[in-house]
Amino acid sequence: MMSRSLCFLFMSLGAGLHLKPVLSGPRLAYRGSQVQFECKVPDWLSPLTFELWKDTEGLIATEHNINVTFDLQVTEGSEGEYSCRVTNGGLSSNTIPFQTVIPVLGARVSADPHPPLLYEGQKLVLRCEVRKGTHLSFSWFHNQQQVNPSSGLYRINADTLTVDSAGERHAGIYSCMAENQVTVNPRFSSSPNIQVIVKKHISQLSASLWVWWDGAALQANISCAVASGSPPLLFTLLLDGRQLEQKHVDALSSSFSVPILMGQDLGSARCRAQTDTRTLLSDPVHLHVVPVGGAVHVMLTYLHDVNAMTEAALLKCVPERGTFPQFSWSVNHSSLPAGGDAHAVSDRGQILILTDINSGYYRCCVRDSFNESSVWLESAEVFVQRTDPALPSMEVIALVFCGFLSMVIVGGSIFMFWNIERKNHTCKQHSNQCVQTDRVIVNAPAADVSPEPQTLEMKAVIMEFEA
Repeated sequence: MMSRSLCFLFMSLGAGLHLKPVLSGPRLAYRGSQVQFECKVPDWLSPLTFELWKDTEGLIATEHNINVTFDLQVTEGSEGEYSCRVTNGGLSSNTIPFQTVIPVLGARVSADPHPPLLYEGQKLVLRCEVRKGTHLSFSWFHNQQQVNPSSGLYRINADTLTVDSAGERHAGIYSCMAENQVTVNPRFSSSPNIQVIVKKHISQLSASLWVWWDGAALQANISCAVASGSPPLLFTLLLDGRQLEQKHVDALSSSFSVPILMGQDLGSARCRAQTDTRTLLSDPVHLHVVPVGGAVHVMLTYLHDVNAMTEAALLKCVPERGTFPQFSWSVNHSSLPAGGDAHAVSDRGQILILTDINSGYYRCCVRDSFNESSVWLESAEVFVQRTDPALPSMEVIALVFCGFLSMVIVGGSIFMFWNIERKNHTCKQHSNQCVQTDRVIVNAPAADVSPEPQTLEMKAVIMEFEA
């Protein structure tokens, strides 16, 4: 009996020197959970003593059985590489890297710049931060739609979303979601929303002037406006470089009032618009109001198409002077409305366009637009009529063509008759030459006895006459 036990112990010890166990178990687990590692020798049916080893602590547990299970309470210090082996110097198993996962908690978005208010072209960086959590993956949402990293509108790197050059399309509501990268029982945390505002740069500042009567004095109204941009803006009125007034407005335009006297030159006014990033200055506006006066003239221009047909007539009313004129038109002593089927006005009524020309006498009247009690000044009447060129009828065209053809025929006949008479006269003056030529023809040997005419000899006679 003693010999059998010694033999079994010897066999176990000898086998332990050559057996290689296999370790299986998780690679990730939440902190505070319990995990199990199993160690066994494949195809081994006898109990063995197994040891569980950790790379940073050495031997941490032993178990005796055919297959053994090691229970482990997960803490932050549980991270490391684990292996097992059979006692008495057996071979080590495979290693399992184990990591402790801290459940994610308290996700939020931080922005640079902060607060996330920026102008077009500036850089925006958003980060998804968590109060706790390890082994995380991140997802981003813009206006409740998940951001596609390959869209080209953003650059996403781990917990960071970057916009290199912000535009209006990047404005909106952003949020992020952080999730533990655990296959079983994943946990996540969503951040509160954060609003990103992308503002436009101001551009094209303009200044305009109009005057009005407030019942006691004449007032000049200078209106300042930008073509595009994002409020708020700071508008400043400058007069010959001196600051007169400033206004902070939540709009793209503002206006200023300045008392003014008729005929007095106050100088040049400018508008200035400012934001955090840009300052614009308008072109100058001359503060000099001249009343309407002097002679009034009407300039008439006819407009024709490619066929020289009159398409329209353009009448322009030109007073000798006046800064803010008001215009009125009449035809045949009847007032014309501002618009109609056959006419239209433009340039604040200064230009009258007649699209359907009816002959008549036209006149314009002008006065100061800011003074309803001012006197209308009238121009002389201008007669307007359609001036289309008279087009010939088909009968006239046919008659002219026939007359021209008859003249060609008669002229050609006269020329031929004159030419024949001239040739006969020339022949009489040179009778010897003609007789000699006839002799040559008569005495010439016959080239052909056929009854056909001698065409070649006749040609010779004709050529002699032409010479």
